[in-house]
Amino acid sequence: MNEALLKHIRPHFLNLQGYSSAGMEAGKNEGKIYLNANENPFALPGLEGLNRYPEPQPLPLLEAFARNYGVENSQVLVTRGADEAISLLLRTFCEPGKDKVLINPPTFGIYGVYTGTLPCETLGVPLIKKDVDFTLDHENIIATAKNPDNNVKLVFLCSPNNPTGTSFSHDVIAEICDKLEGYAVIVLDEAYAEFSEQGSMAEDLQSTPNLIILRTLSKAYALAGMRMGCLLCADTDFIDMVKTKVIETYPLPRLSIEAAFHAISPEIQKITKENIAKVVEERVRLEKALSKSPQITHIYPSDANFLLIEMKDARGFCNFAEENNVVIRDFSSKPGSENCLRLTIGTPEENDIVLELLEKF
Repeated sequence: MNEALLKHIRPHFLNLQGYSSAGMEAGKNEGKIYLNANENPFALPGLEGLNRYPEPQPLPLLEAFARNYGVENSQVLVTRGADEAISLLLRTFCEPGKDKVLINPPTFGIYGVYTGTLPCETLGVPLIKKDVDFTLDHENIIATAKNPDNNVKLVFLCSPNNPTGTSFSHDVIAEICDKLEGYAVIVLDEAYAEFSEQGSMAEDLQSTPNLIILRTLSKAYALAGMRMGCLLCADTDFIDMVKTKVIETYPLPRLSIEAAFHAISPEIQKITKENIAKVVEERVRLEKALSKSPQITHIYPSDANFLLIEMKDARGFCNFAEENNVVIRDFSSKPGSENCLRLTIGTPEENDIVLELLEKF
């Protein structure tokens, strides 16, 4: 394992004997009779096959994810959405009550919530509001993570960022990784990368030993209900360690595995790209229409499937919309996004309803 990751792993994991499940030991082959996993041999009608545990990390699925994201299958760990990957990394690297995690608010709230459940402390280096958008305070990030008194193990970067929609420069992220090699592990959350022209940093993994990337099928691939994502890392020894010592024994439901195969198959990829284009087109249309409202004071540029919108009365409009059966996320009381709401891009018809409600508000 490379030193940039190895030195930060909680020591007990290095000597821990991981659990070897029946599925890991024997694999799955339809030509064999399996009497090793205490499964019920009598499947329920219409649910054939679900009486058997699936493989924990099926090789064909790893290969499909690897093709999709431009890496080797040995560099992929499939997880239940990106959320599980976040939890796994926190458990792998952070000693409760000692180590800290650095985030850049306003950003995805799960980083702080999961860190607090260990419990560990979260250090915030807020995004800088520059001109009309947000940007990383990268010099402060580097200085804070390098300070030995802070015990920073993980730095979470979300690009495009939730809730701002901002894509951060790959050059700046690469600089953070370079300056913090040996000091901290950088976790780049690319949940919304498909909506951004900037794309992924997966091609930089091989040359950036302290970089780990998170991807998900929940957003662009419309599989939020199946909870499928993955962790990408160039260090295959690290992937193997998390696979055998940290992740749950049988993490992936069979139906989610089948749905993932379908979603990233070549024939469906074409539809996915068309749907992404529709979302981006609607985002542009909606931003233009919303900007004409006197109720709206600023719309932040977005590379994701949502808009962060500053209003004279964001909370009031969220309440008014909910009274009319439209649910919008209120961010008006959160630091860094005061007076803002986050509006997910819906269908043209749904977006038109929002515009109509805004005229009535």
